[in-house]
Amino acid sequence: MNLPQLALPPFLDTSSNDIIKDFFNPSLGASVRYDRGVGFFSAAWLRLASVGMAEFAANNGMARWVTSPILSESDWEALQEGSAARLDETLKMAMEVNLHNLRTSMEKHTLSALAWMVADGILDFKLALPRNKLEQGEFHDKFGIFTDLEGNQVSFNGSYNDSVQGTRNYESIKIFCSWHPVLALLVNADNERFERLWSNKDPNVQVYDLPEAARAGILKLRVDDRPYPEPNFEQLRLRLDEKSSTPEYGVIKPQLPLYLETRPYQIEAIDSWFNNDCRGLFEMATGTGKTKTALSASVRLYEREKRLAVIITVPYQHLVDQWNKESQQFGYRPILAYQSKTSWFDLLNSMVMDFSSGYRECLTVITTHTTFISPDFQATIARLNGPSLIIADEAHHLEAERSRQNYPQQIPYRLALSATPDRWFDDEGTAALRGYFGETVFSFTLEQAIGVSLTPYYYHPHIVQLTDEELETYQELSVKIAQLAGRDDERAQESLKLLLIRRAELLNKAANKIVELSKLIAASDHIEHTLFYCAPGQIDDVQKLLGWEHGLLVQRFTAEEDASERQKRLADFASGEIQALVAMKCLDEGVDVPSTKTAYIMASSSNPREFIQRRGRVLRKYPGKEFSVIHDMIPVPPTAWTASQDSATFNIERGIIRKELERFKEFASPALNKHKAMDVIWDIASRYNLMDF
Repeated sequence: MNLPQLALPPFLDTSSNDIIKDFFNPSLGASVRYDRGVGFFSAAWLRLASVGMAEFAANNGMARWVTSPILSESDWEALQEGSAARLDETLKMAMEVNLHNLRTSMEKHTLSALAWMVADGILDFKLALPRNKLEQGEFHDKFGIFTDLEGNQVSFNGSYNDSVQGTRNYESIKIFCSWHPVLALLVNADNERFERLWSNKDPNVQVYDLPEAARAGILKLRVDDRPYPEPNFEQLRLRLDEKSSTPEYGVIKPQLPLYLETRPYQIEAIDSWFNNDCRGLFEMATGTGKTKTALSASVRLYEREKRLAVIITVPYQHLVDQWNKESQQFGYRPILAYQSKTSWFDLLNSMVMDFSSGYRECLTVITTHTTFISPDFQATIARLNGPSLIIADEAHHLEAERSRQNYPQQIPYRLALSATPDRWFDDEGTAALRGYFGETVFSFTLEQAIGVSLTPYYYHPHIVQLTDEELETYQELSVKIAQLAGRDDERAQESLKLLLIRRAELLNKAANKIVELSKLIAASDHIEHTLFYCAPGQIDDVQKLLGWEHGLLVQRFTAEEDASERQKRLADFASGEIQALVAMKCLDEGVDVPSTKTAYIMASSSNPREFIQRRGRVLRKYPGKEFSVIHDMIPVPPTAWTASQDSATFNIERGIIRKELERFKEFASPALNKHKAMDVIWDIASRYNLMDF
């Protein structure tokens, strides 16, 4: 639903209407941005508007408040905690534990919900203090602007405050809609007024962000048993979560967040990139802060060039939202170019024209790889004239043939990010990626990250024998693969690809993996925060085993669930309401599950990128998590202990073992129990003359 469909009246008052139910909840639910200027803020308003705020957050909404520094002590502490958590991942994760359902959290744990939404960038607050000719006064305004995905806007003005008391007083608001030509002038005026305040450009109002407000000592804490600091300010309110990206996209100067603590290796990465003419690749392990490092590099480039257009491209839509929240902390106000073309195309074209003409110092757009390579997007950014930078997250996804045909050559500065940039069995794609972005200018391996941004871990390999029937099928597939391997015609290559997939699936779904898993679960004292990586045809069997046979509280995490349901399941997993997640490939990239303490790898992959990504997801730091545990099911032929090296099947079996040992070595080498893990596999490795693995 969009804002015009709400059919809002031109006027509401608290005597005749329920302003929360009739105006705020539906407007929030239809919006993706919300800007609010209000004299007072009280977190209790969140409880009243919890229905609308939950829908707003589900829309990936972002809200900004400018309010007075007159706050209750508990509200101020919650805002400060949320502000600190933006730069402290551990603190942020600790807050997320209690927020499996945002609406419930706002109703029952209001201050915790407020802090979390500030930390996650859903809400942003600045405090306003009159100055110059308004010296000794208070910021006492009350207005706001809602914006939906299609760019429709609703602004409102009146006496209503964001507080419980505001719903008890006689208050009123007037409502103006941008799709009515005459009223659009008033909406634009409110937009300009808010942006002037937020950007601290009003000569008579000084605006502070939260850390600056703390340092400046401007707070006027009110006591909990008194709703307002002075009698002549009764009926005040607070204005709560709303998040908006203003029509003045990119106006705010890019800068490092005040309390960002850049780690030495991140500084080294940025220096290396600059020393390579601002081109190259950061090959950094999952969890080492690639996003913050890239944004910090872009800020430094902006400071050098004095103006900059930044194009950020990512593989998935949820990563657009993550980058949007992160970039906001660095002063960017990006255009989000994904989903409906009508929501971004005209705006991006206009901003590109302004930037290229010299009327705009900063332009930022975040898009998906799919939109990035589209003709419309490419034609738009081709008109960029001036210093410009492209940041490609998970850049290995851009190596596909269609993507590399659309690398924009006119962009002078280029930065690619990936833990595993080299494409498996695609030397041409890898060469094209490195040819465009440049070679690796900085590498930070998982081994280096352990103890810094990742937890140490124990690795337990479990030998699982193929059944006689599975080995027979494997041998038949291997013979056919060998026959096609030397042919380069298209039909043969397609058949070869299908045969390789079938053989990999056979290993992933080996029947004895379920048998071995059941034994391990039965022997475990306690199962919590446990993740099970499964093959597509295996997930039902694993879920049934865990839930029905072993009585665990388990949920599946697949592409079949919608985004909101996935988020709920991740939150339930983090809070401990469910003991385990049974997942497939959708957890490989972009979805963090840092609360995972134990992982069972049921479906292995010989693609290095996939098993490296999976391990990185498990090793993320989390409050109370000192180390991680990985169990790995390794399938081997049933003849592994008896087969003669002269037998016809020996080389085929040796091929199975070699592929599994490559992954085993990658997992075992950095593990705390490396030598114990090696003992499990050593006899098999020596049997097949693979001791050098």
